[in-house]
Amino acid sequence: MAKIDELPDEIILHLTRFLNSLEIVNLQLICRRFLALARDNTLWRERCFTQSSFLESLRRRQALLGAPPEHELQFRDLARALANGNGLDDSRLLQPRGGLGGHKAQSNERIRILANWDPSYLEEEVNWYDEYIARNAPISTSWLQQPRNRDTAEHEHLEVRGMGLYTPVGESGSSLVLAPLDDGSVCIWDLSGSRGRKGGIVAKSKSGILYVDNTPRTELNKRSRMISTGVTECVSVDSFRKRAYIAVQSGLVEVDLETLLTVGHEKFPFSITALSESKYPVPLTVGTNLSLYLHDPRVGMSHSDSHIEQIDSFDMKYSARSVVGSLNLGGVLNPEPRPDYTHLHQPGPLSILHMSTSGDNWDGNGDIYVAGRFPSILNYDRRYFPKLRGTIHSGARLCSMASLPYAFSAVNSDLARRGELSMEQVWESKNRPGKTLIACGEYNSKGSLEIYGLSPNPDGSNITSSPSAGRVQNSTMKNRQTSSSSKLLSVSNHGTRIVVSDGGGNLKWLERDGFTEVRRWNIAQGSVEAPRGIFGTLGDSYMDSGSGDIALKIASTRSVKPDNAVNDDELVIWTGEKIGLLSFSRKPGFTGASFEETAKTVVEEQKEREERIYSSTMRRALEEQANEVRYVRGLGLRLGGSP
Repeated sequence: MAKIDELPDEIILHLTRFLNSLEIVNLQLICRRFLALARDNTLWRERCFTQSSFLESLRRRQALLGAPPEHELQFRDLARALANGNGLDDSRLLQPRGGLGGHKAQSNERIRILANWDPSYLEEEVNWYDEYIARNAPISTSWLQQPRNRDTAEHEHLEVRGMGLYTPVGESGSSLVLAPLDDGSVCIWDLSGSRGRKGGIVAKSKSGILYVDNTPRTELNKRSRMISTGVTECVSVDSFRKRAYIAVQSGLVEVDLETLLTVGHEKFPFSITALSESKYPVPLTVGTNLSLYLHDPRVGMSHSDSHIEQIDSFDMKYSARSVVGSLNLGGVLNPEPRPDYTHLHQPGPLSILHMSTSGDNWDGNGDIYVAGRFPSILNYDRRYFPKLRGTIHSGARLCSMASLPYAFSAVNSDLARRGELSMEQVWESKNRPGKTLIACGEYNSKGSLEIYGLSPNPDGSNITSSPSAGRVQNSTMKNRQTSSSSKLLSVSNHGTRIVVSDGGGNLKWLERDGFTEVRRWNIAQGSVEAPRGIFGTLGDSYMDSGSGDIALKIASTRSVKPDNAVNDDELVIWTGEKIGLLSFSRKPGFTGASFEETAKTVVEEQKEREERIYSSTMRRALEEQANEVRYVRGLGLRLGGSP
């Protein structure tokens, strides 16, 4: 009789299909061979598919389409009409499955349906074991250590006024997060536990380093100085140079992350509302209320000794500068064309995205996308800035953007969501050149999730009267029905899923089609997922009465391709006051109270007091003894004797 160690891998993998997920996880503990087999990518990809909401919805649709005439006749006819309205004549779901080749035909049909669901692309590296955990494991939220104001007797908590992820050179993911505080200081936390306690404060600068003037301010004025309503993209981190750029009203402050000291600042004529991602040596794109600037990190910032901020003495580096007392507002409102400046005809950019021309890393020759309170997404070619290459009409007020280095087709995505594509069509849709732009915001007081397939070779015409101008995208999807009943605040890629946050405190994961929901979590209620509605979506209005936290900004800690680590793709959340870490585990890794000093008993306080008194007494005694020895030695020298 053959031993299990002698069985080939194919047979063991086939046997694992009869085990549940927990039993497969326990199988990993037997030996290294079973560890590798129990984390097989194909195995967990199949598990993700069988437990997906996509397959559940597909089965419901098939059951409805095949219902007998006497049962739910009106719903069946409506479903068939919708299924046949896909542009491919009769729906594949209406075709009989049994008796057409037997088991082989059914196996091929399952493979086709799985290919329709599979959100990954041909050259994309996916750890499906991690994906299964992120799609099905329990969720917990851990809140990072809240900094305190040590300059006051009350030691009150300081509110966090932004967030930026810091990925040290040589690491595969973001292990640090930094943020400005409302006392004008900068704080850094450890996300991985490699530099201290996970979630704890690694370093904190002195208060007031972000203020670029020396004017005396009250505590209320200092706090209002850091607040800028509606601005969430106010921190950009250059991990290569170990620099952070922080927007404080109309000033851009550069901070050295090794010393936590201000090394430069620039003044702009209008308040800064958005910053792009910072990657040296690519210029940082700065968006103010009425203009865009390219800030080159290789050009040093100003270090003027005059810090008094006045409207007639700001740094007019990017426009017509005039002497103090004779400000020429025409130079601000009607600036001369410059290679690093452009004027916006509508105010309010809220998100700036850099996208590479080829590959994943932006080398400075790619696109700049700007979205905000205006109805269109603006597109600039970095090489021809400040000329506007084109626009993408949205109609919504967008506040956050993300991208994928793969093509998107709204038609193919909709057909794949219904399980209608053939294997050839799936392969063709995933081999198309192009990139994907993802945006979120508000449309008529409801959430709007928008996905645009970008043209691989957009027209370079900058003449607005040209009929070919502005053809930046070749496909559009706008989900304004089921994305959220409240405004969407932030969007990010999270594995093979898209995650968004809304004004109800919900985090919602969707497939890359922008419609199919994977799961949802409410950061206010802490332990259980929000209830599922009768239409298969989760209640947007659900919220725990004990908390009003919402996620203004979300970001994934994994910045590059997955490595051998398991379940390390966590989500960092900024609520406007504090920072949290969302992980896929049953219990939070830490809480805010974990970092607070525990109250000491009366006996412990008395013992510490006695120890301090004893230490102080011994120190004074030793100092007096040392003084006597020095005196005796000096007396001996004066008498001519040896010391």
